Amino acid sequence: MTPPMLLLGSAGWIPTGERETTCALLRDGERAVLLDAGSGLRRLITDPSLLDGVRELTILLSHFHHDHTDGLAYVPALPDGVRVQVRGPGLPLYGVPTAELVGRFVAAPYFPVPVGRMFDAIDDLGDETFELAGMRVRWRGQERHSHPTAAYRFDDAFAFCTDTAYDPATASFARGARVLLHEAVYAAERVTKPGDSHSSSGEAARVAVEAGVERLVLTHRTVGNGTDEELLAHATRVFPATVVAHDGMLVQP
Repeated sequence: MTPPMLLLGSAGWIPTGERETTCALLRDGERAVLLDAGSGLRRLITDPSLLDGVRELTILLSHFHHDHTDGLAYVPALPDGVRVQVRGPGLPLYGVPTAELVGRFVAAPYFPVPVGRMFDAIDDLGDETFELAGMRVRWRGQERHSHPTAAYRFDDAFAFCTDTAYDPATASFARGARVLLHEAVYAAERVTKPGDSHSSSGEAARVAVEAGVERLVLTHRTVGNGTDEELLAHATRVFPATVVAHDGMLVQP
């Protein structure tokens, strides 16, 4: 059974007083998965009870932009005894190993702790389907962003698609999942144009309809692009079972 997903950070680009940047936690006993490592990762330090009993933590990265990786700098402050592994799309999407890309981020003089002391392993995504913390995980490359990103699906519970313009292929990837967590940077109906790299709430709702999911969670909330109410207004016209993500939200499968 897929565990619920706890949203530690639901913002994109810039954290605010209400929202840290992208990070979500799924726990299965002593094993846990962290989806992206934005500033929301700090909640694992400020509230260490979130990792009580966890011995293995795998951080799955969607891509390497700072709002999805800044929290890697907080890893040395995680509770002792937690084995931390990073898996990312460096090699399959960029032709550069994830270990090298993460190593650049924490290399001197930008950070004082050597990468080998921060992580027990750094690996690349391989097969499109793999098992992690008791869950069947699928991923696909998303090309409609300024740099390619990875979408993830956990069993038939969650599909997580962020940092992408509207992409009809997302519906095929999410079809059969109960909950779609999809970015909504713009509060608009907005039809994606060539060169766009983010989606609107109306477009996220369109994907939800095309995928046949039960619920839609609008995430990667970006400051300055409308209110939560405006995001919802454009989405619920198309897909009524929509909510806007907020930090601390527990998304049930």
